[in-house]
Amino acid sequence: MNNLNKFLLALWGISLALLFIVVATVDQDKTIIVAEGQMNIEEPIPSPTINIEYDIKDKNEPISEREQQAPKESIRLAMAGDILLHLRLAKYNDFTSSFSAVTQMMQSYDFLIANQESPPVGNEYPLSGYPLFSSPPHIIRDIQHAGVDLVTIANNHIIDQGENGMRTVFNNLEDYHMPYVGAYKNEDDRSTQRIMEIGSIKIGLLAYTYGTNGLYLPQESPFLINYIDEAKIKADVEELKQSVDVVAVSMHWGSEYVYEANDNQKHYADILNEAGADIIFGTHPHVLQPYDKLINEQGQETHIFYSLGNFFSTIITIPNTMIGGIASLEITKEGDWITIDEPELYATSVLLDADGIYRVYPLKDVEQRSVKNLQWVKQIMGQHVTVY
Repeated sequence: MNNLNKFLLALWGISLALLFIVVATVDQDKTIIVAEGQMNIEEPIPSPTINIEYDIKDKNEPISEREQQAPKESIRLAMAGDILLHLRLAKYNDFTSSFSAVTQMMQSYDFLIANQESPPVGNEYPLSGYPLFSSPPHIIRDIQHAGVDLVTIANNHIIDQGENGMRTVFNNLEDYHMPYVGAYKNEDDRSTQRIMEIGSIKIGLLAYTYGTNGLYLPQESPFLINYIDEAKIKADVEELKQSVDVVAVSMHWGSEYVYEANDNQKHYADILNEAGADIIFGTHPHVLQPYDKLINEQGQETHIFYSLGNFFSTIITIPNTMIGGIASLEITKEGDWITIDEPELYATSVLLDADGIYRVYPLKDVEQRSVKNLQWVKQIMGQHVTVY
């Protein structure tokens, strides 16, 4: 082998050794890409980030903010039945004791409505009972202290004391800062929507009555009463629906002392369902009537308590009117999604105690003293509502 060949052989050996050294010392985090006729060292291409928690929901790992569910909030909306003070009740100087046994429950609801059926005008008119009622204004103070947040005054006794009596009703409600719905001081008052914001949930309230016992306001009167009218109800509900999450309507309707809804009630329940009402609380029959739920072809659900009975009244000639209750529903909001469920009736009984005072009690606590028991109430209300 001549010197030139020896030199070339040595050079080839050195090059081969250098190649092995380079391969051995390449950063292990880098990818070596070998293409035809060349060798390159290149940084890795970043892969798209995949958050495993999105697909494996049973892992106790934090989920990114984008994937977190919208905040969920639930409230309970409730309404008590008729507060109709016959003369024996209207003479009470204070009603605190009459509601003491149910005050804790009344205050547990997120929003509680009541039908103040006898006009609280006794500071301007003599106290009176049936047929033309005049109740002491402190009934408003005491039901408010017990837990009532708003009263409906759309009922057949609102103008028992005429136009001036109705003016007194508004004055006394304002004195006690009690919100109201169903009758109004003027057109501006009626056009002011009753929207209650409870947390993030907006509830719109409406109220109507079938009539006012043949009594009417003068044509020139500024005061207004919401009478049941199909076209008006549709327009009111559809307009209010645009601004709220839930529309709840109080309907003063039905046949007195009858335990089933009549055809007229069912007709207007259908009208309200088609218009978009979510909840109907019924008053006027003075006895309990069933709960029902309507669902129309568009999927609109309407929960109906056809009658809540008397909450605080003494129609002693018809003993079953002493049984009533507070109806309630749970409203849940999650993002833009609203659900209404868990209908309940907290059954109550009005009893005369040994000290001569009539008081409202939870029926479950006084079944032995009451004219009817809890099972009787359950049979009336139906199987789709919880009665307790």
